[in-house]
Order: sequence, then C-alpha cells, then structure tokens
Amino acid sequence: MSKSRKKGNYPKMSNPYLYNKLVQAHYQELLHEAEQQRMLAQLPQRQPHLMRNVARRLAAFLMSLPFSTKKVVQPARKVTSQL
Repeated sequence: MSKSRKKGNYPKMSNPYLYNKLVQAHYQELLHEAEQQRMLAQLPQRQPHLMRNVARRLAAFLMSLPFSTKKVVQPARKVTSQL
C-alpha cells in the first residue's frame, strides 16, 4: 500500500474486479442523480400564490354580482307544431 493511501479510506475488497464494478456502478448512480437534478431545474417554478389570487378575484367578482336567493322559475312553453 502506498503512503498516499491511508488505511480505512478504501473498502477492504480482495477482488479488484468487483471493486472496479462497484466504483462504476456508484459513478453511474451519481450521473443519473445529476441528470435528474438538471431536468428538475429546467421545469418551470410553481406559483401557488397565483391560484389563490385567481380564486380570490373570482370570489370577489361573484360576490359583487346582484342575485337573489329565490329561484326564478319560468313556466314551460307548450311547443305546438304547425302543419
């Protein structure tokens, strides 16, 4: 073991092939995670206050409309065919 490597910094594996495969798999996971983060950063940011403002304005508009709580029922018209 060289002096630059301190004991305990590397996992103790007796098979260098398996260690290299483990390192490659970890590297692929990191690349995948970085790609996901990049894709998420490109998405438009959510604006939750926008929907609240729209709902508030709609409610204010509906409250300003004159309406009656009584139902207005119009009599049904008879449809007569003219032959």
